[in-house]
Amino acid sequence: MTSPSDAFTKKWLHPRYWPTWLGLGLLFVLARIGRPARRVLARGIARVFMQLNRRRVAIAQRNLELCFPDQPTEQRQQWVVRYFYLYFLGLLELGVIRRCPPGEQGLIAQTQIEPSWVFAQLRREPGVILTLHSVGLEWAGAVMAEYVPGSAIYKPFAKNEVLDWWFTRGRTRFGTKMLPREQGMRPHIRELRQGRSFFYIADEDLGAKHSVFAPFFGQSKATLPLAGRVARLARVPIYPLIGLIDEKQGYRLVFSGPLCLLPTDNEQQEAEAINQIMENLIRQDPAQFMWSLKFFKTRPAGMPDRYR
Repeated sequence: MTSPSDAFTKKWLHPRYWPTWLGLGLLFVLARIGRPARRVLARGIARVFMQLNRRRVAIAQRNLELCFPDQPTEQRQQWVVRYFYLYFLGLLELGVIRRCPPGEQGLIAQTQIEPSWVFAQLRREPGVILTLHSVGLEWAGAVMAEYVPGSAIYKPFAKNEVLDWWFTRGRTRFGTKMLPREQGMRPHIRELRQGRSFFYIADEDLGAKHSVFAPFFGQSKATLPLAGRVARLARVPIYPLIGLIDEKQGYRLVFSGPLCLLPTDNEQQEAEAINQIMENLIRQDPAQFMWSLKFFKTRPAGMPDRYR
């Protein structure tokens, strides 16, 4: 499957898509109000969501219990509550991302980048930008797309072509190439060799077939050891990055690199290195990782389900 084109299709006016269009319109309305109002709304939505979707809350609680067993239950629950609030705040600000103009008065004006020299280096030379599912992921991706030419893996919305079109159009408006997962890593390696960076989300659980199991906060996690392999083949460094919401100032992009090429062809060691990088990023602010996803869904043979 390829990414959708920018061309609008009349079939998207079908009534089945009306709720989607209504939601997207609401995002643009919310983009025009102040952040204090969006914060209040996000807290309210999070509160209602946590009452209605106990399953997602239980997944977040279980993940934090597995990853931070030494933390008091009260602390973990505070992280759960804050996570859902920040998650919905990030969703409500998707319209801000889309309506912000390019240039110095756009997204970058609302973004703190730490350290700034890493960002400057990435603008000069390509690299593998290794990131993860944080509440500020879309904002981080938009800033990087505007200032750092590159490619990323495209994963379609299975049941909603309008959302597919809207997100992909937004992600490609500054020239980012969204390439379908089915094409593998070769196109991204080619892009890197031509001077364009690769924006890679490293924490997805895509099953055991192409993964190795490596420790992640002390738990065995199915991990794709791709970042080191791609960086080594393209002869570029790895730049770990996390996008965080700063409730007062906007957003923060925090780098913890660059890392030199992983000096090994050992997939197990590469997976362990990737997971250690992700742990370090998450510890910047644990409540901002997407704990409601089943990151430990795939288990080694004979090991019990972590979510039962």
